[in-house]
Amino acid sequence: MIKPIPIIITSATLVLVGFAITVYQSQITSQNIVNQQNTLSVGTQMTITKVMDSNNNRNGIYGIQVTDLKNDDNVKAIVIDPSGTIIASKSVTKSPIQEIFKISFSGNYTLQIQNQGQREIQILGFIGYYPEGIESDETSGSITPIILIIGLSGLAVGIMYMIKNRVKPQS
Repeated sequence: MIKPIPIIITSATLVLVGFAITVYQSQITSQNIVNQQNTLSVGTQMTITKVMDSNNNRNGIYGIQVTDLKNDDNVKAIVIDPSGTIIASKSVTKSPIQEIFKISFSGNYTLQIQNQGQREIQILGFIGYYPEGIESDETSGSITPIILIIGLSGLAVGIMYMIKNRVKPQS
């Protein structure tokens, strides 16, 4: 006869481990990114700056999300390296967007978001290190959902056995 308690304890442990890995990954990612949300009037811009070290990571990432982006909106994103050189420039035609850029040397990297359209818009922008060790790593990126699925499945099986053992027909 299968004992449900060890199944439930093991499954609950797997679920907790899966949640802990997810929280850790989120924390590491949020520490490496600076974000800002703002309402931009017509003809204005917002600037987000992050100090980045090329020895830590060679890739940076920036992203923009425009609330209620319309076809006639004209939003432009510019990434400037510490020497003042524009290393990326993009017109925002869809929302959200994310782009990767090279971190050539250490210093302040700046994301400028310009509203060149005809109406006020709400924008969320971020700049930071590309999370190489987490999302792009196939092992940790795909193992977390597997741990959670196995744990939740085990919990369901353990609870079913527990219910089945408690509700026995009386003779």
